[in-house]
Amino acid sequence: MPRWTRVPLLTLLVLIGLLVLALQVGALPVLAAEWAREAPEFDFLAIPLAIGAVGAGVCVQLALVVTGRLVQFVHRGRILDRDALRWVDGLVLCGALATAIVMVTFVTLAVAGTGGPPALSILMLTAIVGGTTVTLLLTVLRALLRQAVALDAELREVV
Repeated sequence: MPRWTRVPLLTLLVLIGLLVLALQVGALPVLAAEWAREAPEFDFLAIPLAIGAVGAGVCVQLALVVTGRLVQFVHRGRILDRDALRWVDGLVLCGALATAIVMVTFVTLAVAGTGGPPALSILMLTAIVGGTTVTLLLTVLRALLRQAVALDAELREVV
């Protein structure tokens, strides 16, 4: 992988991770407090929802770290190592876990009788569909990588 693509990609991954951290630390507590103030009958949900949002953010941050690690595998020409499969498994797990957290949050709000602002419901539904799609796509790519690793091992035996 050429340096002109690796360095900007790693830089963007770090910036996205810092943005997610800023949202977790700065925006989420403010939004939770504002929602509790606007709908005091649902203020008991503010802390669990904030914890869910932070948990989903941690999943995103871990996925960024794993992606950075996979970029290093590609850069070193080791993407066909069996070790890379474990990192891809981690990426699939992060996607599935983040999607599950958003889904549980969405269902919790529906059961509690509030969806919050309509924009929040639309955002959560979009995150559920997008997260499911990305997780399934990563699962397919993992299967392709597994086949490539097996073919590479077989080729090394022949040569």
